[in-house]
Amino acid sequence: MKQEHSQGKRLIEVMSKIRRVSSKHQLADIVKQREFHVLGIISSRMHCEHSLEQEQPATPGIKVSELSELLQITMPSVSQMINGMEEKGYVKRVTTKNDRRVVYIMLDVEGEAALKRAKKAFLTFTDEIVSRLGNEETEQLITLCDQLYEIIDDIKKRQS
Repeated sequence: MKQEHSQGKRLIEVMSKIRRVSSKHQLADIVKQREFHVLGIISSRMHCEHSLEQEQPATPGIKVSELSELLQITMPSVSQMINGMEEKGYVKRVTTKNDRRVVYIMLDVEGEAALKRAKKAFLTFTDEIVSRLGNEETEQLITLCDQLYEIIDDIKKRQS
């Protein structure tokens, strides 16, 4: 039991260290980590193909309410974040001709460019990790991370 507790503690410690060091990664020079995440969500929503089953065209972006739900933060917090990103020229608010009450958040030119630069920096970073770990150990790490995710997800579902 003491060995399991010790391993559990070491697992939490190493996960915390990874989170701390990865949050200090060079993306901060381009965009904040949270902004990178939000820009990615908006971009994927803007570029997703609409299903053939849908008669309506794809939306021009994402609603603040949808972003709030995906990020699991309050609408005022999302609005505040969007305001800051709008000031930087990363995003813009648009309405549709069909319903002017509905406001969508889209990437602006600077947001697209910042996301592209950040993705490139992130891929360079992960490529170096893979190179230093090697293909076999990287595959093992991916497998273990997938298993860890499944275990955590299962525990969370049972606790709900």
